[in-house]
Amino acid sequence: MSLLVPPRRPSRELLDDPTLPGDEMRRSLEDIDLVHRRWGAARALVRHLAPRVYDLGRPATILDVGAGSGAVSARLVRTLAARGARARVIALDLQWRHLAAGRLLGPVRTPAVGADAFRLPFRDGAFDFAISTLFLHHFSPKENRAVLAEFLRVARQGFAVLDLRRHLVPTLALEVAGRVFFRAHASVRDGVASLKQAYTRKEAAALARAASPSGRAVDVFPFGILVTGGR
Repeated sequence: MSLLVPPRRPSRELLDDPTLPGDEMRRSLEDIDLVHRRWGAARALVRHLAPRVYDLGRPATILDVGAGSGAVSARLVRTLAARGARARVIALDLQWRHLAAGRLLGPVRTPAVGADAFRLPFRDGAFDFAISTLFLHHFSPKENRAVLAEFLRVARQGFAVLDLRRHLVPTLALEVAGRVFFRAHASVRDGVASLKQAYTRKEAAALARAASPSGRAVDVFPFGILVTGGR
């Protein structure tokens, strides 16, 4: 590791705590959606999925794991449709109250399921794709290998996972700017914790290859990673 890429530091984030007060939870979910809208890295997920969904020649089925409020799931349906790639997305999260809050925060119209990513309640090959955003960094390498294996179990075509890339620059920037742009105190603390426990591209690529021979990871500007794999 270099001075700009410190060792990974796992920790538990406040939003993962089911006892986090409801108002703070909702504000933090809004902040996460702000990151997705302003950061723009989710466009890399759309660029990866759109041609593959289109090539199916029919509406695709997509499972969004760790979906939080489900805002990204709903936006993905609209964005893919704008590219001529129709899809039905199901938002899944362990905390049902995150999904419920999404119904209050915006016009989320995707179906939602409260369930564990390690034991997805779906038959083998139930979906075309399994995706996640800002989810991989929550787990250890061993846990992520199990999660990606579960993604491949339920997804006929493969997985696409968008996450942060560990680096000192965004960590320091967030410690300062997060206090201005985020509404929730939890968002600042969780954002820094997320960056400190995120994976590098090389680390993420190793996880992808362990799950799938075609697994790979590519950098997404400015400090993101897109991890993909298929059957």
